[in-house]
Amino acid sequence: MAAAGTGSNPDMEIENDNKPINHPKKNEFDLGADFIAFEDSDDEDEPINHPKKNGGKRRDDQSYDRPSSWMPWMGHRNYSKMASVPIMLTQELWDFVDYISPTKEEHQIREYVVRLVRKTVKDLWSNADVVVFGSFDTMLYLPQATLLSSSDLDIVLLRDGGFNKLDLNRLASHLRRSGIANEVTVISKAKVPLVKFKESITGIPVDISFNLTNGIDSGQVISTYINEIPALRPLTMLVKYFLMIKNHNEVYKGGIGSYTTVIMILSFLQMHPQIQVGNIDPMDNLGVLLIEFFELYGLCFNYTRVGLTVRDNDMPTNHRSGRSGQAQKLLLSCIDPNDPTNDTAKGSYSLQKIREVFAGAYGALTQAVQNRDRELFMDDKRVSSSHVQFDDRNRVAADSKQKSSGLHRSTQVSLIKEVYQVPMHIIRHRQKIAKVFLDGTYQVMFGDPIVHSLDLKTV
Repeated sequence: MAAAGTGSNPDMEIENDNKPINHPKKNEFDLGADFIAFEDSDDEDEPINHPKKNGGKRRDDQSYDRPSSWMPWMGHRNYSKMASVPIMLTQELWDFVDYISPTKEEHQIREYVVRLVRKTVKDLWSNADVVVFGSFDTMLYLPQATLLSSSDLDIVLLRDGGFNKLDLNRLASHLRRSGIANEVTVISKAKVPLVKFKESITGIPVDISFNLTNGIDSGQVISTYINEIPALRPLTMLVKYFLMIKNHNEVYKGGIGSYTTVIMILSFLQMHPQIQVGNIDPMDNLGVLLIEFFELYGLCFNYTRVGLTVRDNDMPTNHRSGRSGQAQKLLLSCIDPNDPTNDTAKGSYSLQKIREVFAGAYGALTQAVQNRDRELFMDDKRVSSSHVQFDDRNRVAADSKQKSSGLHRSTQVSLIKEVYQVPMHIIRHRQKIAKVFLDGTYQVMFGDPIVHSLDLKTV
């Protein structure tokens, strides 16, 4: 299964008719041989620590260095013990995913918000079913707040006989009177009518739609793929967070929504030749795969002629058809695996800007890894390459790991700090949620026992 119209190699350069991307300047990369050459040593590898394989617990048993105030995922592990730069990058990304993943307390708070909304809706319409879907259901949500909001809670109301526009206003008034909602907004003229609000205690945004089941179906498909391809979850969390901090994650602003993001990553993984033949374990190669994702969609992908599908026998439509004589925007065609007639990316009109930030992330991560490797291993070497290529030396093989002793002499350095940051308002939001949990407000409301400590385990 692959993107329709692409070749078998996702790293290949594809011609593009659109506005040129600013490729990394030649003086930003030393010119020469392949991207990185790693030495072998007889030192024992420290295995990459996947959060889920560690029981989901945030690790505090490693040697401590003081983390930067805006890099809170660092500090719990001595990265200098990693055996090579790619392993170091992958481990730091796993630690970052672990950090941005919701804790059990954060997830419990959202479950309380869902219970509160369900109770409030049932008070108005006792025959309505209240169903949660989207990133909360698939466990791909980001608990942190952006400057405007955190990940929305998506809820759909289902009722025989349906709902009308008056029902939207009726629900909005009921939510205001109940005291559980602030900033209540009715969006009745959109393709998908919504009632939007922020829950009054936590400020968590909630979107309520009516009698639409396609979101529920999409969540089930995503869950199936995540079970089949475990690396889909961490890569999705990384790309979603990146789009969020770049303010390109809202479809109504022309950004890429969560569902399209998952399809883009899934297509990339399905197309990857090293994964297809079983040469690498994606879970141990998160760093290389993320860089290659940014390279593919930032530099190589031909948005004019190529669409995405993750199912056999689907053929993406061409956004360019019928647009001759008009100014052509960069657009992506992305087929919904649940509905071949639905293009999930049709509203993502800011693809030009998104492609540019993907290219920038590719350049930043590539240069960080290149500089780190040169600093540790190649101080006296001059390399020259205008196009970075990944080969088997940069990947952790499925049955063995490349090794080097050089990093054992190194100091703590972040390889991802130019691409990923955690602003202070995000940290404060998480502290607020933790305080709400410990205060026991919801536990008292629903008669649950109050817990006075956090176990810091991710869901």
